[in-house]
Amino acid sequence: MTLSVNGVDVKARFNDSKTAQDVLSKLPYTVKLSRYEFDYCGLIDSPLAFDEADKHNGWKNGDICLAGPYFTILFDGEEQSASHTGLVKMGEVTGDLSAIRNLSDSVELTVKQA
Repeated sequence: MTLSVNGVDVKARFNDSKTAQDVLSKLPYTVKLSRYEFDYCGLIDSPLAFDEADKHNGWKNGDICLAGPYFTILFDGEEQSASHTGLVKMGEVTGDLSAIRNLSDSVELTVKQA
């Protein structure tokens, strides 16, 4: 998969979770994201399917997650992430994570086939 923002394309891999499969069934999937301390995060237009059993605490830098009604790409802070609860991992950035870190404060991201 490719995460595409303003001509910047970054490779990503999505897992077999119900949430990831829901996103992939809607390709190209576009969401508006804002930059925060550790992530880009944006309210999704319509709920994504998920299994309660997939919820976990914390993240690894590069994770792509559902956090409640938010689509999020986590690019930093994994060392202090354990207190963040209820995340559902959809996949991870497999390309250059610094390309994500260097995006502007407000972006429109599209998930599409590579």
